[in-house]
Amino acid sequence: MNIYYPEHLWLLLILIPLIVLLALLEPRRRKRFSRFAETAFYSEYLSKYSPFFLALKTALAILALVFIIFALLRPQWDYETRDLDSSGLDIMVCLDISQSMNAKDITPSRLQRAKLQIGALIDKLRGDRIGLIAFAGVPTLECPLTDDYQSALMILGGLGTQAAVREGTDIGAALALAGKSFVGAGGSNVLLLITDGEDLQDSAVVQAKRLGALGVKIYSMGVGTEEGVLVQNQATGQQILSKLDAARLRQIASSGKGEYFSVTPGQAELDQILQDIYNAEKGWERSRNLSALKDQYAIPAAAALLLLLAESLILPLRKTRKRK
Repeated sequence: MNIYYPEHLWLLLILIPLIVLLALLEPRRRKRFSRFAETAFYSEYLSKYSPFFLALKTALAILALVFIIFALLRPQWDYETRDLDSSGLDIMVCLDISQSMNAKDITPSRLQRAKLQIGALIDKLRGDRIGLIAFAGVPTLECPLTDDYQSALMILGGLGTQAAVREGTDIGAALALAGKSFVGAGGSNVLLLITDGEDLQDSAVVQAKRLGALGVKIYSMGVGTEEGVLVQNQATGQQILSKLDAARLRQIASSGKGEYFSVTPGQAELDQILQDIYNAEKGWERSRNLSALKDQYAIPAAAALLLLLAESLILPLRKTRKRK
């Protein structure tokens, strides 16, 4: 058995003061009777009441309260199969984790700002599936399409430039992997590319046109400044000027029938992207069979109702014998 609301167990503490009050009720009733008559007549006053039925009514009321509390705990046992209908978009995020993303021309760094943007995007999703590809010289599928947002956020938090399989930047390879990751997904597919735009292979536009022809809509988000900043090559130690290539990212977005946005600390571009996506795209629809515990709160609730009904029908009077 599973308790869905274990935090409601404290309600059982209500029984303690209730039982104490019931224990003090008899002395209080006797004291009040003494104000109007001799206490010797108290037993005569109660002679028409049955102690058994009085105790039975009290026990039934307390037991009904216990069942009400048990119903509020929402007990669950046994399993049932439910049909869950869901709908949404498939959004694959391609995140650049090359060394140039360590540049700090945007605070706290290009990569950290990009991760903040992705985290904010996940928080704004409305039942859509999200996937994550990290790329530098070689792309890797870090998180397949999923609606488990907490898992996606956990994977995102562990990404860094040290996770790059190979140095360099190959945006085209990341787009190609994203296209393969969409295979079998229904509805509209959306690709969100977050990078500084530096591409050492020059195949990104070709791949973007191919994905656009397949119905994948590409949005690109540029991280950094066009003035650029010096970054150190980890292999050679040489200082290299790294700057945002907004023109290339606009071309990629245009080839994918999407739009280009610059990453800003205010994250206003996320609302624009999502508004555009939800207005223009039709999401997938699917039905899943899930096995889940059955809610059984109706059983204790019905038991409590029957107990209260029985308590109300009991008259706590002694049986009177007919005189012959």
